[in-house]
Amino acid sequence: MVKIVIASPIATATGGERELEVDFQGTLRDLFDVVTTKYGRQFQQRILEADGALRRFVNVYVNGEDARFLAGLDTPIPRDATVDLLPAISGG
Repeated sequence: MVKIVIASPIATATGGERELEVDFQGTLRDLFDVVTTKYGRQFQQRILEADGALRRFVNVYVNGEDARFLAGLDTPIPRDATVDLLPAISGG
């Protein structure tokens, strides 16, 4: 099972659910498609740009590693992975 941990600001798109478990193996893009099927386009719009790219202000970690430095949305997700979705935080 893939465990998806969702930060509160993003969890508004999942009806407040902050942890999901999905029987899944594939790419990060495919995982987001599975979650979008369950929760609707609101989830997809929180995570992805209109062109399908990962939103700039959403950080995605696969087993603690930033997906942007792996293969982005083509990152392979093994069955026992943990995927964290966090809003980017900036400040000065």
